[in-house]
Amino acid sequence: VFVFACFNSAYKIAPTIFLAWISILKQVPKSVLWILDPPAEARANLRREAKAQGVSPTRLVFTDKVDMGKHLLVKANADLFLDTPIYNAHSTAADAFWAGLPMVTLPREKMAGRVCASLAL
Repeated sequence: VFVFACFNSAYKIAPTIFLAWISILKQVPKSVLWILDPPAEARANLRREAKAQGVSPTRLVFTDKVDMGKHLLVKANADLFLDTPIYNAHSTAADAFWAGLPMVTLPREKMAGRVCASLAL
């Protein structure tokens, strides 16, 4: 199983990026998307949209925040971090890099959308 991950806060997940991630899941059959557990309403919306797009909601794996002493070890279990383009991962990106997790980001014009790419330099 290939594990795509995004540990950014749920408010950073725009509908367009979530649909792109669903498209990726469709193209990689034995894969899951590992997401930081959002509030219940957001979790239900993500599952409903995955199902509406033809992807089993069971392929969305939600995780709680973990103790600071363990979070880098936990993140290292993912295969690829998918960043959110409008408002990038900031400290989350730094943590992912420290965990050795490769990352895909799409830098934008504003600072909030360029942080992850800046960290990767």
